[in-house]
Amino acid sequence: MSRFSVPTSPPSALRLTLTTTSPAGGEERLRSLMILVLLVPLLAYTRLYFWLHPRDLTFDPSLFMWLTGKPDPTCGLTRTFAYTWRGDLLQAIHVYPLGPLLFAASVVAIVAAGVSLIRGRSLSVHFDPRVRRLVYVLLGTALLLNWLSKLLWLGM
Repeated sequence: MSRFSVPTSPPSALRLTLTTTSPAGGEERLRSLMILVLLVPLLAYTRLYFWLHPRDLTFDPSLFMWLTGKPDPTCGLTRTFAYTWRGDLLQAIHVYPLGPLLFAASVVAIVAAGVSLIRGRSLSVHFDPRVRRLVYVLLGTALLLNWLSKLLWLGM
């Protein structure tokens, strides 16, 4: 373990290790750049959403909604980010229950990617394989429940 590694649990338990010491290689720098290229424009667009929408400068519904008449799993994400920018968390949660958490994760990802590019160091989170599977199952379940809430209870 390097001197900057931070174990968050005892060795006998499930482990999460955050490592920041390795120099960023080409793949890590490209990953950080892609995060910035994708998320910075998304956050800029959602910041301007309530100014753009009355001028008909926003995107139309997704292909999934156009074909089925039902929202796709990400339907409402733009509006929830826009409400989160405004600080209206109740409306943001009403539009997309996981939205404020995804907004916060996006901001953290942008900061981490920017720091990684500027410092030339990779930032890695290493999960124990059992924890990784659990995280994937929990994320998938949360997205499914979020989508079902939109379909069944939130009236979409």
